[in-house]
Amino acid sequence: MINFFFNENQNMKNILRSLVIFVSLLGVGLNETKAQDGLGNLLEAGAADATTLLKHYMEPLFVGIGYGFQSGWYNTAKPHKFLGFDLTITGSASQVPSEKEFYTFLNSEFENFYYADANSVEVPTLLGPNLGADDLPQLSVRDFNDLDNDGDFQEELVRISAPTGLGLEEEFPINAVPSPIIQVGVGLFKGTELKVRFIPESAAESLVGRDEGYRFNMFGLGVMHDIKQWLPADKLMPFDLSIFAGFTQFNASADLEPDDAASDQKMDFEVNAMTIQGVISKKLSFVTFYGGLGYVQSKVDFAMKGTYATESGNLVDPIKFGYDESGFRGNLGLRLKLLFLTLSGEYAFQEYNTYSVSVGFAFN
Repeated sequence: MINFFFNENQNMKNILRSLVIFVSLLGVGLNETKAQDGLGNLLEAGAADATTLLKHYMEPLFVGIGYGFQSGWYNTAKPHKFLGFDLTITGSASQVPSEKEFYTFLNSEFENFYYADANSVEVPTLLGPNLGADDLPQLSVRDFNDLDNDGDFQEELVRISAPTGLGLEEEFPINAVPSPIIQVGVGLFKGTELKVRFIPESAAESLVGRDEGYRFNMFGLGVMHDIKQWLPADKLMPFDLSIFAGFTQFNASADLEPDDAASDQKMDFEVNAMTIQGVISKKLSFVTFYGGLGYVQSKVDFAMKGTYATESGNLVDPIKFGYDESGFRGNLGLRLKLLFLTLSGEYAFQEYNTYSVSVGFAFN
């Protein structure tokens, strides 16, 4: 039996480092030392098993980001007048449901990974608690290629500690995934407003401070249209009423060995988020109360590309998985407008309930 631990595998440490820096670019600001023991010789179990385990482990992070990008589209149901505009910066935090802090490792889901003491065991996800080594289950990998040539394909080849979580609840008020958004809205005609989200790829270099192989960009379009104007007796209705539809795409990638020109190892990440909602608001002096109800959908894809050496041979482009989420979304918010300055906050009811705060400038 050979025991391996996560800190002995430099490639996997670099992978987790890149993932944590990616999260930092989204605003978490985590210390990379938080990504510690747990994913050691993950690829020793083969690409299929590594993909299954990593998909369970990363789910709350990636799904939470998808829900976060549904926020920040509006803070009133009244579109800008023709050529009126606003610039808004939003920070959202999608709260991780308590049941997503752990996942059930089932031996039946894996071909070469297994938990020796039972058929299943509870394992922390990335956004679960930060457990000590003594509290983490040990996962084994079968000698499926009979590397020791003894004719036994079922004996234990590698044993690793299951990955632990970041334990964010120990440092932050809530266990949540952040998503930053920069957006511009412009009034067009007939009560229609166009909203644009855009972060150029050059922003990665600016945030990191120098080019270290990290790249990301964002683009999104949204349209809000005043439907109250088309209703009978619209002048008698003491509120604003609109319909909104928006789409956001976020792409990120990182070179896993940026100092090695010969390395082709990298990770790719893509989020596509769609929002369709009815929006209502009521303005009282400088305060606007608003809410929305509708449908959201997000698709998140992740891949590790390149060539990775394992004891049983090289694996090429070994990891690829994704998440498809959809459901109803309701939100309530409040906006303060002081001359041109706007401050707003809202709470969204969805699978990952989301808090958002925004600051901006609006010229109607």
